[in-house]
Parts: sequence; C-alpha cells; structure tokens
Amino acid sequence: MDWILLAIIGYVVGSLPTGFILAKLVNGIDLRNFGSGSTGATNVLRSGCKKMALFTLLIDATKGAAVAGTMSVFSDTISAFVACFFCILGHIYPVWLRFKGGKGAATSAGIFLVFSPCIALISACLWGLTTKICKVSSVASIVFIGSYTIMVIYEFIFHETGSPYLLFVISVFLLILYAHLDNIKRIIHGEEKAFRENDD
Repeated sequence: MDWILLAIIGYVVGSLPTGFILAKLVNGIDLRNFGSGSTGATNVLRSGCKKMALFTLLIDATKGAAVAGTMSVFSDTISAFVACFFCILGHIYPVWLRFKGGKGAATSAGIFLVFSPCIALISACLWGLTTKICKVSSVASIVFIGSYTIMVIYEFIFHETGSPYLLFVISVFLLILYAHLDNIKRIIHGEEKAFRENDD
C-alpha cells in the first residue's frame, strides 16, 4: 500500500505540466499543437521564449530532485525509487494533458543529481556538449541517459554499488528510450532535424 501511495505522489508531482503552463501564460500557445507537440523545454524554446525554456528545464529538474530528496529522507530506498520512476512517468504521460507531456530527460536529471551527483554532472556536461555540437535535442537526451546508465553499470561492476539503483536506472533508461522511439526512428533514417526546426 505504501508503494501505491508513493507512486501516486511521484506521478502527481511529475505530471505538473511546467512547459505547457508557461507557454500558455507567456505566449498563449498550446504546446500540444505547436512544433513537436512536446511540453518539454525544447518546444518551449521553439515557441520563442528562451527564459521560459530555461525555467521549464529548471522546474522539470526540480520536480525530480524534490521527489528524490523527499522520498530518500522519509521512505526506504526501494519506495524512493518507485516514487521517482512514477515521477518521470508522470512527466512523460501527464493525465491532465491526455498523457502527452515531455520526454523525461530533465526530470530524470534532477533525480540523478540527488542519488549520484558526480555521475549526473558528467552526463549533463555530455548532454550540453552534444546539444551544442549537433543541435538535436533528442540525440543529446539519449546521450545523457545512455552515458549515465553506462557509468552506473560500471560502478556496479567495479565498485559493487547497490543493485536496486542499477535496476532503477535501467528502467528509467528504457522508459526514456521508449519516449524517444519516434525520434530514434527519424535519427536512423536521417530525418531528425535540429531543434530549431523540429525536434522533441
């Protein structure tokens, strides 16, 4: 029962549609009908407001960090991972927007910063570098979650870190890859465009 309650709490926090609200208030734009249709920071940026895009990124990351930090203090480790997973799930599939939200990278980054800050910062740097070089948000997000997962696996093998966290990270990795499935198909076919044109 505790897991169900924490999963609900995590989902509700994660499903707060930051980008949708900011774009609606500032530019009067419904992100679901604009650009890529995503409510993430990249599509907010595409709507023409850099500051709102930055706020979206920070708030989405804060949602994840808040759930991870709170649950780590007030619940056991497994329950915290459950809440965090559902926080990311809520961000990607918010019930308030007919289950059409962002891609989960920023919210995941906030969670990872709480649980493993050094690895998260390295992956975040790779995320930023990839964005700067190829300017394709989906590629950068996949590099972020991929590099983070690889480093956590390395820590598990060579430094015997806990297996529950490894399973959590792999679950998040698979979830975010699934959220980027259409992007991955476009990347494979060479059809994915720079985020200024059409990217999630």
